[in-house]
Amino acid sequence: MVGVAAHATPAWKAVAFLIGLALLALLWVFIGVTNKKIGFRVWKLVKGADGSSSTSKFQWAVWLVVILFAYTVLWVLRARSGDYSAISTVPSNLLVVLGLSTTTAAAAKGITVGYLQSGRITKGTAAQAPAGGVLKDDTGYPDLAKIQMIGFTFIAVGVFLATFIHEIHTNTFNSGLPNIDSSLLVLMGLSQGGYVGQKLVPSTTHTAVASPAPKAKPAPTAPATPAASPTTPEPAPQE
Repeated sequence: MVGVAAHATPAWKAVAFLIGLALLALLWVFIGVTNKKIGFRVWKLVKGADGSSSTSKFQWAVWLVVILFAYTVLWVLRARSGDYSAISTVPSNLLVVLGLSTTTAAAAKGITVGYLQSGRITKGTAAQAPAGGVLKDDTGYPDLAKIQMIGFTFIAVGVFLATFIHEIHTNTFNSGLPNIDSSLLVLMGLSQGGYVGQKLVPSTTHTAVASPAPKAKPAPTAPATPAASPTTPEPAPQE
């Protein structure tokens, strides 16, 4: 179905895409200015409670950025046609994807915090940080569950963006965001379920990163007084 903004010119489509990118840049600046702990290093937002990069937070952040961008571009094109209302047509499968991403990230954080409180994960220094990451387990080896989840996330995001850009380019978009195929949604759900299930049964116990304690300043010491030089006794006068 042709949407209300289907007659947007190529120039306005380019403007809409630039505004979408500008919104993401503005969000990055806002995070950097308001959070002195991480500054403009926004990649630290995907760090988990155990100090390593969180796979669930990473895929959550990817979906957040992509949907914010698509929503902004579509709203600008609608506004160009005189419709300034919010986009009310959000496909159900897209809502499920957002729900799965949020639930997976919350469950992963809850599991890690529970391990910290029960002592299965102990806090240590930065030198004892776990070797895990977005695609690796806590021992530093590739993790199939993480690779599977990130792989299907990239496929779904790629299909979503390709569909969105194609609809904008060919003027075949409707008034809402593109949908995600149900079979791809099932694959994503299964991969996220496998990731959470594997996280419930860790193979090893690792050490989480604790912020290093500030170094105490040495107490000022009083300057040493120079020792008195020994004096040679004067010889007694001879009579």
